[in-house]
Amino acid sequence: TDPLAAALPEEYFFIVLSMVVTGAIAVWRWERIFPDRRDYVNLVPLPIATAKIFLANLVAVILLALILGVDLNLGSALLFPLAVGAAVNSFYFFVHFVAVHALVVTLASFFSFFAVFLIIGGLMSLVPFRVFQRISLYVRSLIVASLVAMLTTSFAVPSGLRHLSASTVRFLPPVWFLGLCQWLHKGPSSALATLGRIALVGLAILLASAVLIYAASYRRSFLRIPENHDLGPIPIISLKFRSLSRLLDGTFLSSPFERAAYWFTLKTLFRSEQHALVLAAFAGFGIVLASQFLLSWSSDNSGAIATLPTPEVLAVPLILAYCISIGLRLAFELPSDLQANWVFRFSVDKRTHECASVGRKIILSLLLPWIFVLVLPLYGLVWGWWVGLLHSFVVSAWSVLLAHILLLRFRKIPFTCPYPAFRDAVVVVAICYFLGFFIFVIMTAQLEYWALLSPKIGLWLVFILASSWYALSRLRQDMPDIDKQVVFDQATPASFELIDLSRGS
Repeated sequence: TDPLAAALPEEYFFIVLSMVVTGAIAVWRWERIFPDRRDYVNLVPLPIATAKIFLANLVAVILLALILGVDLNLGSALLFPLAVGAAVNSFYFFVHFVAVHALVVTLASFFSFFAVFLIIGGLMSLVPFRVFQRISLYVRSLIVASLVAMLTTSFAVPSGLRHLSASTVRFLPPVWFLGLCQWLHKGPSSALATLGRIALVGLAILLASAVLIYAASYRRSFLRIPENHDLGPIPIISLKFRSLSRLLDGTFLSSPFERAAYWFTLKTLFRSEQHALVLAAFAGFGIVLASQFLLSWSSDNSGAIATLPTPEVLAVPLILAYCISIGLRLAFELPSDLQANWVFRFSVDKRTHECASVGRKIILSLLLPWIFVLVLPLYGLVWGWWVGLLHSFVVSAWSVLLAHILLLRFRKIPFTCPYPAFRDAVVVVAICYFLGFFIFVIMTAQLEYWALLSPKIGLWLVFILASSWYALSRLRQDMPDIDKQVVFDQATPASFELIDLSRGS
């Protein structure tokens, strides 16, 4: 067998991974690419021309893109060729494969970095500053969702390369760089390899456009820094719905602590860029997964609507609910401004243990409305109102149960604590989330489908829900009181402790 042809799916995965990670970093730290007031104050008094400042910053941006490309792809540039070259007893093949792979994934990183750079810089140049502040988060959230969608193509695109001329995958930038890889290996001898020229031409055009846009946006943003530094943060979403807030304060939120923490969390979530981007990434991932399930249903049934929804169709709202819940749970762990948490330390009674309740109500506030506004009427109109009511109840009940599980030992006000120590348990957490997706989405959708076919099986859904609720209530009762107190610090446990034996008893 041809080792290059056998390595195409893995090669495509590394190209996509390089582009996604580089683009995500560019979106996450985009504000440091362009000058801010600190740069203005430090550089303007110096006897340095604005053109030199621009060129120095441009060189720094290019070096940053180069460092990101090399750093992110260094491991795959060595390990992946070793795995492929193990089947070929040739040192020249190994060296050539290393050089081609390293070059292609680095150029792919460049492409992704400067694509994000061009989009954000173009917006900064074309729209007024205050408008840019209002829409930049939405644009970056859309970019993050697109990057997540591109990552999921690594599972489907390799199979579409067999019929490249009739497939839409040839319009994906990662496929262009995969073609460039084939071109450098074998020359322009195939339809895939000819796409390598598009990658080179597109990268050249992108670099030139990015430099021009950067020059325009740099000059505009740099000169207007003194005018904009006193504007202050602009709310991303207006939350001044006084009638709705009064209604929630009187019904949904039962105590002053819940009301204060709820509105603080909700406003921070939609005003803080990093928290909104995390939520957007998980929501985008959920949309992509839901689309994959719908495509699977469409291909298996030729788009025909049956009398009952299939498990793939039933799984769509469950996927979105699961991804949004996990995204919110992780966003709660990201600190907003630790220097300001003294306000909570001073005013909050640590014996209060309503933090988990606040977190659950935030999650349900972002889930239940669209379940009853979208899921209920959509499934009711297509498959009957009994199916719509049943599915809305299942999604809502499972969402409430998931919120209780995710926040079982949660005793922090969101965004007020340092980063938790995820490093030691990140693999275990990832496995738990994967298993949770299988149970929450796949098993629930299948059981619900069987319940629609035979109502007796619906008793299993009720039994699982009741059993899980009982187990959670017992776990909460067995928790010691110290684990219910509000915390503002999370000390990392030491790897080992020393026993002081020098002291006498």
